[in-house]
Amino acid sequence: MATKIFMIGLCSLWAGPALAETLRLAATRDNSIVMVDREWTVNAGQNSRIRIKGNQHIVAMGFDVTPLRGRRVTRAELVCQASQETISGVTISTIATTWDERKSNGVTAGVEGLDGWGYAGAKFPAVSGGNAFTLVHQADSNVRDGAYHWEVPADMVNALATGVAFGLAIHEHDVDYSRNPTIFAREQSGKQPYLSVEVTDEPDAAPAPPTDLKLVPIDGSSARLTLQAPANGFAYEIAIDGQALSRHNIPRVQPGASQSIPLRDLPGAIARPGTHQVKVVTINRTGQRSMPAAITSELFHVEPPVYPEVRLPPASTNPVDGLDVIPVTDKYDRAGKPVGELPTDYRSHNALFDGQRIQLTAAAGEVVGFQALLRGTGEVAVSLQFDGPPMRVDLFRAVYVLANGRQIPDPLLPLPERIRLVPHADEALFADVYVPFDSAPGVRRGKLTVSDGREVPVVLTILPIQLPRQASFLCEMNSYGLPDHVDDFYALQQTAYDHRVHANILHYSHHTAEAGARKSNLDMRLRSGRRMDNKRYDDVAPGATQAYWDDFVEAFGPYLDGSYFRDGHRGPIPAPGFYLTFHESWPLNCRAYFNGDPDAYRAFADSPVYSETYVNVLADFSRMAKHQGWTETGFQVYFNNKGSLNEKTKAPWILDEPTAYWDYRALQYYGELTDRGRREAKDVQIDYRIDISRPEYCRGQLAGRNDLWVVSSWAFQHYRRLVTDRAERDGLKVWVYGTSNAVHESNRQVQAWALDAWQYGATGIVPWQTVDKTGKALKKADPLGLLIFDKDEQGKTVIRHSTRLKAYREAEQLIAYLQMVGAKHHWNANQMRDFISHYTKLTGSVRKQNDADAGTSEYDRNGLLGISELRQAAIELLR
Repeated sequence: MATKIFMIGLCSLWAGPALAETLRLAATRDNSIVMVDREWTVNAGQNSRIRIKGNQHIVAMGFDVTPLRGRRVTRAELVCQASQETISGVTISTIATTWDERKSNGVTAGVEGLDGWGYAGAKFPAVSGGNAFTLVHQADSNVRDGAYHWEVPADMVNALATGVAFGLAIHEHDVDYSRNPTIFAREQSGKQPYLSVEVTDEPDAAPAPPTDLKLVPIDGSSARLTLQAPANGFAYEIAIDGQALSRHNIPRVQPGASQSIPLRDLPGAIARPGTHQVKVVTINRTGQRSMPAAITSELFHVEPPVYPEVRLPPASTNPVDGLDVIPVTDKYDRAGKPVGELPTDYRSHNALFDGQRIQLTAAAGEVVGFQALLRGTGEVAVSLQFDGPPMRVDLFRAVYVLANGRQIPDPLLPLPERIRLVPHADEALFADVYVPFDSAPGVRRGKLTVSDGREVPVVLTILPIQLPRQASFLCEMNSYGLPDHVDDFYALQQTAYDHRVHANILHYSHHTAEAGARKSNLDMRLRSGRRMDNKRYDDVAPGATQAYWDDFVEAFGPYLDGSYFRDGHRGPIPAPGFYLTFHESWPLNCRAYFNGDPDAYRAFADSPVYSETYVNVLADFSRMAKHQGWTETGFQVYFNNKGSLNEKTKAPWILDEPTAYWDYRALQYYGELTDRGRREAKDVQIDYRIDISRPEYCRGQLAGRNDLWVVSSWAFQHYRRLVTDRAERDGLKVWVYGTSNAVHESNRQVQAWALDAWQYGATGIVPWQTVDKTGKALKKADPLGLLIFDKDEQGKTVIRHSTRLKAYREAEQLIAYLQMVGAKHHWNANQMRDFISHYTKLTGSVRKQNDADAGTSEYDRNGLLGISELRQAAIELLR
């Protein structure tokens, strides 16, 4: 009997959980990848010490994972010997593509036949740090015996062992660039990095194949696979006609979920029109493979768009003397020399003018214009009139300002009754013709008349289409600091409205954080003569559930609901974008409750009333906005401030253009508070807006959020796929911010910027500063002065504007045309890009003067004139 019991005991021990074994896996590759201007191509793969330094140096590390094959990892730790300085914490992530230790750098993985990091143009951050489906984890530093011990999630090592990942990336949380933190590399004898890994022979659940596979063709080189994920599985292996799909395109298994997988970055031999088979295998954490699921379909064939032929009308053999006409987006200096690349005879022969006649084409509701260049002698009066029903026509005279050594037209003033002409220099006049929305298709005839006897007939062809009253692609004129009087605010918005754009003005400063500091600057003088009660507005008690909104409603209500524009050309249009006051120090000064912890989730743990008040007051605003009927207004909660842990008057983080891990985490924290507050009134549109210049360094924060990202021009150029993938996956709205073109550059640069952003999925652009309150832009070239404060003869504030503002309107109206073309012909985004590129080449770069510069997009000047051809081609497809 005893023997029998003993044998049962042995059997029980044998059948129990497998004992864990600890393995030490040496690093076999390591390199400090440099992301610093002029150092992107530096390789540190042979160095004995390598830097882990903020966003400038991220270490890539690979290991010999052969001992892990067929086994399951239960725990892991990365051990690196410290060299210089101290690292408080790091982000550890997997790397989504193979790389070479001695040849890799910031712009290439160094692998033959592989361009960039995994795909053409990809930089290292695009395939690590939570991007490209990589796993990401935050680890505090635990220093023992001079070595960092960083926790690594078991699944990261399982990913390495199963070939799902190609190493680990180590990214410092902090961004103090006054120091050079380093660790010893594998080349340093006795101090090599290693992974300490606990493994077990306990099996993982057997993987099952996915189901419900579907293929959606996209274009001539890519497609999309959708599938239903199995209940059990860790990762997928996908092959197209036997060719493995690159790992950076493949998500991990989300058990039971519907998943979408891009099929792209394929060899030319695969991406050919025809029948293709796609096979999907599920693997588990020990590398066990499921039976394949397969689907066959026609792929990589796409119908090309229709490309109407566009030609200029023949040039007149007898042009009007001393009177030329060009589009509003082009410029000549005072001496008659072109700004940008323009043909020799362009002044008298272009899409609008044949030398004798002005030909305009417009949709109902469009504002169409032209620019007349006049020369002559003496004083003259100029007028533009049309036959038939009244139609609004605005005429302006350009002011020539010194820009880059030339006198160039930029600010516009209302055309006076008479102007003086000279024979050898231009006077530039601008005409805006507001085509009524109820216009019938057909021809309206008019005449441009100069009182010295010159006349030019104008033919306006109205198309059988109507522009939407509300812009679907937004151009937001950003600025800082409200004007003194509410009438000035509305004058500003009226000029913006007339140009199909809107002005959004931030009304708080960087120095709002300290206890007792002024939290906002909301003190405009109202029409009643009194000022808004800013003190009462800011006087929100801790724990309050309501705030004082009366002055806010009085000041902004007619703008927010659009009723102020009831008699305007487009009718009442609610404000497309409006900054709310909510930020880290409104309704409560954040430093009064901040405990010094860099992690925002812990920073206010001792004072829950801080977050409660934020949520309560935002909920109160949401209810009030719904009551006011502000359900179509584009409200924005935006954290503009830049601070640091040690600047007591500022926010503890950089929340505008975040850089350190803690900044992104703080934005996620405030985003979750905003979510809670805006739930009260789902009919009210309150976007949580993040202005982001480094989308590649989110490090797992902000994932899954459908926020409004306003991305820098530089980031949108260099990490475009990263941003557009995230927009598709999370439902982000994407705008692109930058700087308007300089006065001495072609205004078509604005059109190109808007078109380029739109064709890749952005729904708006934001020039970061646009308002000149001093009026200096009327006398001196100002790259930022699009809306200019001035005084009329009675001393009343009036708003002048730059010729560049018309380029924004032209861009918005052109995009409206293209949207109608796409809808009519059922084009996808790739067909639309092909259509655009047939007429204009939107290639170029982003110029930045320093790291803080928003960036100015500069497109190939030789391709800018093609934008006129693009518009004409769109018109031909809509007739």
